[in-house]
Amino acid sequence: MKLHIKGKVMSIHNKMDILDENENVRYRVVSKALSIHDKTHIEDAQGNEIAYLHAKAISIHQVHYIEMANGEKFEMKIKLGHPFKNQFVVDGLGWKMLGEFAAHDYKIVDENDHVLATAHRKWFSMHDIYYLDILEDSQAEKIIACYIVLEHILRNQESAATSNSSNNQ
Repeated sequence: MKLHIKGKVMSIHNKMDILDENENVRYRVVSKALSIHDKTHIEDAQGNEIAYLHAKAISIHQVHYIEMANGEKFEMKIKLGHPFKNQFVVDGLGWKMLGEFAAHDYKIVDENDHVLATAHRKWFSMHDIYYLDILEDSQAEKIIACYIVLEHILRNQESAATSNSSNNQ
């Protein structure tokens, strides 16, 4: 399944659409504008919630909790100690997300290192766009939730870096 995630840049709420290859909306993502817990809802095209995401308020691992509509719960957090590569652990599923920070390329692998999905984020674009290639359709909604968490973590890291650089001037 090939999808792409397109963010709306000029929005009070952080909104993203997840589109198929024909530009049809498959999922919508809506986050609260100001929330220390980074509360986010993912809905299918009909408006049915498929996942609820929220972050631990203060955490060096940037822990995010994912609750699927079917009641399944898991969490995603940064694995520390990798300065040039992003590594995330998806506790509860046995998955890992591995990424090349400089290239904006990421993949999700299961406990046997079988690739479940890959993603590439465009560097320069009017919208933040991720191109997703989901290889395990049966896991699509969980994979989408993980990539939305990734987007939140990267956005938080970019905001922190921007804030730090402006404070040092």
